Amino acid sequence: MADTDAMRLDQSVTSPEQDRYGFRYIASQLAKSVQAIGREGNAVIGIEGAWGSGKTSLLNLLRAALDEEDKEDNTYVLNISPWLDGSDTSLVASLLLPVAGIIAAEEERRLSHEERESLEKKKTMTRTARTIMDYTRATARHLAPLAQAATVIPGVPDASGALNALSETGWLKEKQKTAAEMRTEIAEKIVEMDLSFIILLDDLDRLEPAQAVEVVRLVKSVADFPRFRYILCYDKRVLAQAIKKGLGVEDGELYLQKIVQISFSLPRPESFDLRREFLSGVVRLYETVNGTPPGEEFIDDLNRVTDIYGAALSTPREVHLALNNLSFRYRGIRDYVYLPDLCFLQLLRTTNSGLYSWAEEYLTERAIVESGDGSVSNEEQKLLVQNLVDCLSHFRSSAAKSATSLSHWIPGISGYQAANLKLFVQADEEEKAIMTANRRLGSSAYWRYYFAFSSPQNVLPPAFFDELFRKSSHPDEHPSMTLELLDRIDSNGVSSRTWFEHILSQLTWPMIKVRTAAECYGLLAFFFNSGDEIHARYRHRNRWFSRYDLDVNKVAARLLKRLLDIDREKAIETLLSLTIKGTAWVWIAHYLRDLLWQNGLAGHRPEPERERILKDDELNSVRHQFCERLNDGELKSLFDREDVLGGFVWAWQDIAGPESVISWIAQQSDSDKAFLMLLLSLRSHIISSETGHYLALKIRDIAHLFGEENRLLKRLDRIESEENYPDLVKEVRTAIHLSKSH
Repeated sequence: MADTDAMRLDQSVTSPEQDRYGFRYIASQLAKSVQAIGREGNAVIGIEGAWGSGKTSLLNLLRAALDEEDKEDNTYVLNISPWLDGSDTSLVASLLLPVAGIIAAEEERRLSHEERESLEKKKTMTRTARTIMDYTRATARHLAPLAQAATVIPGVPDASGALNALSETGWLKEKQKTAAEMRTEIAEKIVEMDLSFIILLDDLDRLEPAQAVEVVRLVKSVADFPRFRYILCYDKRVLAQAIKKGLGVEDGELYLQKIVQISFSLPRPESFDLRREFLSGVVRLYETVNGTPPGEEFIDDLNRVTDIYGAALSTPREVHLALNNLSFRYRGIRDYVYLPDLCFLQLLRTTNSGLYSWAEEYLTERAIVESGDGSVSNEEQKLLVQNLVDCLSHFRSSAAKSATSLSHWIPGISGYQAANLKLFVQADEEEKAIMTANRRLGSSAYWRYYFAFSSPQNVLPPAFFDELFRKSSHPDEHPSMTLELLDRIDSNGVSSRTWFEHILSQLTWPMIKVRTAAECYGLLAFFFNSGDEIHARYRHRNRWFSRYDLDVNKVAARLLKRLLDIDREKAIETLLSLTIKGTAWVWIAHYLRDLLWQNGLAGHRPEPERERILKDDELNSVRHQFCERLNDGELKSLFDREDVLGGFVWAWQDIAGPESVISWIAQQSDSDKAFLMLLLSLRSHIISSETGHYLALKIRDIAHLFGEENRLLKRLDRIESEENYPDLVKEVRTAIHLSKSH
């Protein structure tokens, strides 16, 4: 594939223009050194480097550099890759057959016309070519090359002719010649004809022990021919081990030294270069898949993950593997993942596979804990911590070794040293919302896509969504559409998720951006009218359900953005109308709060301006309309909905300011029972790896709503001393105790 696709299955450099690590400069100097040896002598040069360090790229560039240098007369450069040769041809034959062809061609060129015609009639080879074939047969101990002679020896039209020629005039008649005699004859002929050869042998470190022995036989058989210069590429440790096993010698490296007279260690690319190539490859991938350049926040996150975990990249091949893995995955799941997080995982998979496996195991367990389906025992947690420490120890850099760094991508990890590491630490609701909104690895709604390499786009057929948007565009069909969508909450889909969750996951921007205003309005109205019912049904299924476990707000934002793109003025009117008339006013409060946080009008984590859906003045207008709509009747109903009161209070505080909330609480908590019920409604949902889910009351966080902390606690003490509502008091005390003990 082209570089624009950010994926090339063959990572070897074949031309100087493709070189990104400076190998062309090394190749240029090597070419000069090889030629400086001179044509008269011989040499075996070893280029040593670890697997994936770029030896093949260097060899390709060396070949190009040798061609660019002042070409020596009658010098032939031959490439041999025995590992790639799937035939029965021996390594000795792989070299000597082309040599025989070159010598035969040169000999024939020097023959008279009559001599050449005679050679063709006899369907035989020149004398030296026959000698090389005999020598090949003697040293390679292999008959297969004879069947291939016709393809390399001029004057022999077919393999059978070559075999006949050898039978009549070659091996059978000159069998009495020794290998040494034949070697001498060949060497003299090479000098006489003023020929010279540069032999490039690649991938020797991929050979099996028996093949490594063949390399030794090749060098012993041919290396001392005059005018032969060999350049061998291999991983010294791997090839030495193969020689040790294949020849049964005690020290493979020492034996290798007897063969290789000059060695050159391929310099390891600088870590900066490797990280630069990875980073630029990811940016190219993003631009190719999405058609736009990435934003500033994306680049910042990508730089962070590359600086910390990209430092573990040690070879160009590792960079290439990581980029190929990313390209293979990202195209299919781009709407369900955040690419820097996917980069984080693929860097782990390439450089520290144990930590990659640990991350998958941990996030699987965390999902079970967060869903309330199970818990993790102390022993299981200790084992996970120990395995984490072991995996982190494989990194060289201190930043990558740190569990604190890891916690930026994998949630629920706290502590720095092994002794104080904790897992399954509960994230607050705000953090959950951000992770889900950005499709982060830590999101309970999206984490599985990073490992499963499967988006649910084939779960429901495209026709389903065409029909859904058709109904959405017809107001008279909104009731039936609402019933159908809500019913999907009660049906299980694949991967233990409801069909409704799968529908949400498929309502991506690419799907929404081609829809009409009417189609988008109907679905947006569904959320403004049914958002509270969605929450209630999921709470019925699981009492520990959090609204941030679903990506409803993100889907609503996409629909609103599409309406704004079509007609901004009309879209704002629609939003104001839905805010005033929408029946899911608790959901509306939470959605409005998210928009305020996005613009920095509340909270402390504003999004970049280009990521914001509304302008500040537009958002403040919607905020004002929502505050106006709230009345005592709606607010009083919250007392009957303990499961939503706490969350609504915080959303209301961000929308209207703390004064309005404090005033309302003062009015509503005049009775002791109402006061206790309010306290219980303001408990926080906590998940512990030891005890699972529980509700805790953090007095310091809520005290300002009741005046101040001492005033709140004194009133609680008074109610308890008067023995009023003992069950409620006990429940409040338990919640306060839980907030202090965990």
